[in-house]
Amino acid sequence: MWSVSDCLHGGGWFGSLALAILAYVPLAQGLLVVGLFILAVAVVMFSYGRTAVRVSDDTLWVGRHSIEGRWIAGAEALDRTESLTVMSSGSSTRDFLMTRPYIGELVRVRLDDDADPHPHWLVSTRHASELAEAVSSISGGRA
Repeated sequence: MWSVSDCLHGGGWFGSLALAILAYVPLAQGLLVVGLFILAVAVVMFSYGRTAVRVSDDTLWVGRHSIEGRWIAGAEALDRTESLTVMSSGSSTRDFLMTRPYIGELVRVRLDDDADPHPHWLVSTRHASELAEAVSSISGGRA
């Protein structure tokens, strides 16, 4: 979750940018630029937060990325505390990450594919246990 200092930092950054734009261009143009910037940030944040995570037939889909169940060795749901540990020091730099800072739970998907450079996929979700069960049901079970 975002802390108060994160929100203040983001708000301060945006306020500084808006003030700088409005100080150097006429008011109408400055308001237009600031408004377009707000719209662009909102679109990017909305599309980032709408990344689809689904399990269909024998494939795990995370956004536009997918992996077949035969290459999955297993999955485990991680609660908020475990997720923080994994994201801070408990993961490999080679792990595939699809995480969102405002979602506290993760699913760690273990892979069994020597050709894949990622030993795990770390996927944030609001329904970690349900996703872990669904992924485990399609896994090759070689763990």
